[in-house]
Amino acid sequence: MSGERFSSGERFSVLYVRAGDPTPDSDRARRRIGALFHESVFAGHIEQLASYCAQGLGIPLPNTGSYPSHWHRFVRECHVGEFLDVVTMSYRYLFWHVSDGAANWWRDVVRKIFSEENLAYEIDSVGGVHPKIDREFQRNMGSAVAGFESERYQGVRDLLAAVEKNLNSIPPNYRQACRSSVSAVEVLFSVMFPYAVLTPEEIDRRLVPLLERAYDGDPVAQTAALSLVVAFKDWLLSSRIYLHQPGIANSFDPPPDVAVFQISNGASLMRWLAGFDQNRDRSPG
Repeated sequence: MSGERFSSGERFSVLYVRAGDPTPDSDRARRRIGALFHESVFAGHIEQLASYCAQGLGIPLPNTGSYPSHWHRFVRECHVGEFLDVVTMSYRYLFWHVSDGAANWWRDVVRKIFSEENLAYEIDSVGGVHPKIDREFQRNMGSAVAGFESERYQGVRDLLAAVEKNLNSIPPNYRQACRSSVSAVEVLFSVMFPYAVLTPEEIDRRLVPLLERAYDGDPVAQTAALSLVVAFKDWLLSSRIYLHQPGIANSFDPPPDVAVFQISNGASLMRWLAGFDQNRDRSPG
């Protein structure tokens, strides 16, 4: 058979099985990474690696980690935070005590497993594990934070820091990140309009007249801005689905893509609103 009939030689599940939303944990990924400790790169280093991780992480391995099978079992059964820490600690051990080539081999093969098993993390160049959030989202959030440097916006900054903290937790707490994002918009709205509570009705009552004045003489911009007000109200209603509802014992966790979309749109709204607030403060009278 001609080799031209095979496009890549990749496994069927990697090429054709729809991955769905990234997941914070995976039994398959744990088993595959646990099996890596049987590779020759770890020969003669397994027990020393166990000591290195115990010292650096404060976690004992089963049966002292003297054999690859001990590591395989530990990786399958440990807490997800410990699992991800071991990825980084193994890179560091290999880099300092074996070779940079061995460390890079470990990093690259674990990256491949994370990608194929659709884990919600990425690994940086020196083995650190981070939530998988796209660079555009990171720029959007960074730009939002930079717009709230004055003391007037201290409450907004604190809540944006809570968004980042919850996104960077292991596993990411998307529900709490969404809640903090909504709270940040609520605080900004109350800064702009003292004693106002953020509701669709208050958006119409407080924000619409401000926009009409801001774009006075430009009917096209006014129309576009009023369309954004409609989007603002829809964002608020959508985001509050994941806030605690009185009388409901269990609330839902947003999927990662929905959470990132909502938070990113919240950051854009905050930048837009802050611009009006700052321009109003600089206006004469």
